[in-house]
Amino acid sequence: MWSEKYRPVSLEEMVGNREGRAKFQLWLKKWRPGSKAALLVGPPGTGKTTTVHLVAREMGLQLVELNASDSRTKEKLSRKMGEAIASTSLFGGTSLIFLDEVDGLAGRADYGAVDFIKDAVRKSESPVVMAANNPESDEVKKLGSVTSKIAFQRPEPSEVMSRLEEISQKERLSVSKDQMAKVVEAANGDLRAAINFLQSGMPARKDEELTASESVNAFFGAVDEASALRALRAYPGQPRDKIRDLFTAVVRSRVHEERKASALDALSRADVVMGRIMKGKDWRLLRYLDPLLASDLWKAVGDGGPRFTLDAVPWPLQLRIWNDSRKLKDIAGVTGKRVGISQKSFLVEDMPYLLRLCADAGFRDELVKSLGLEENYSVFLTKESGRATRR
Repeated sequence: MWSEKYRPVSLEEMVGNREGRAKFQLWLKKWRPGSKAALLVGPPGTGKTTTVHLVAREMGLQLVELNASDSRTKEKLSRKMGEAIASTSLFGGTSLIFLDEVDGLAGRADYGAVDFIKDAVRKSESPVVMAANNPESDEVKKLGSVTSKIAFQRPEPSEVMSRLEEISQKERLSVSKDQMAKVVEAANGDLRAAINFLQSGMPARKDEELTASESVNAFFGAVDEASALRALRAYPGQPRDKIRDLFTAVVRSRVHEERKASALDALSRADVVMGRIMKGKDWRLLRYLDPLLASDLWKAVGDGGPRFTLDAVPWPLQLRIWNDSRKLKDIAGVTGKRVGISQKSFLVEDMPYLLRLCADAGFRDELVKSLGLEENYSVFLTKESGRATRR
């Protein structure tokens, strides 16, 4: 994938945000135990993560990187951050702790993670830097007392254009100025997306530009598989975001449970493909992701039933829905294996009854213990059993 192939290898190669990068470097040089953490905030594709990696390498620091939205509980963060927090100072210990996507700690689901992070920043013997896309999220606001914000902005169109021209020359592409300008406009300041558009040859004509909501809804309302595929290819974000938006639309829909189960099964297969692509960095396989979704998912529920509205489903809630679904699948997989049925069958036929049974604290605690689940699954089952009994 060109966005990875042409990721900057030095700060000089980065596009835009010179002021933000300079502020981060200055913060790091001045950091002492007890200082506030740096919080890089700005839209996706503006270079926050790349800046942290390059600065750490140039200053000879060992980077301890965690995705906060994946390590959402106090226990998980404690296990992963413990040694780094207790290590020696910046100039003696060579550690830089990086928490990415802190705005993915979704409200009640963080299980003490925000308070743990605040306490860790105060006690850490190594500098802590965080990154967030949404500066107005509740999680970012909660961390305000222990962080110093550094804003990252979308690069200027001329800067994006210059970078795309360099890549085009290296790849020996023949792209007109007009075509390049349309790619820059479609990316809307997201350099990573612009590079992906350039590689895929995505049409960037004005009448084909769609928002995330428009793309997803056009997919579910498509009259045939070819139209569904075109709608997916017009999606403006990253492949993982696309899968999440499709998932959100399906789980919020009122289609028949059997059809919903088929749709979730199709999304699960796409998620497995995406995971293998990311793990092996085999970006060539991305070309098969949209056709897979257009074939399997559209055939399952492509009749206009599911709808996606970005304003009605803010990103933190999307993330919580996504993570909660993984918990349901984990429980269904383990329990289904115990009783000799598939994960899918257990989700569709037995999970509603199991959730009702979990309203009983004794049953719930015994279930979590017998399945070897972590404590946060007990909290999750408590919440879901309450919803199930109210239906």
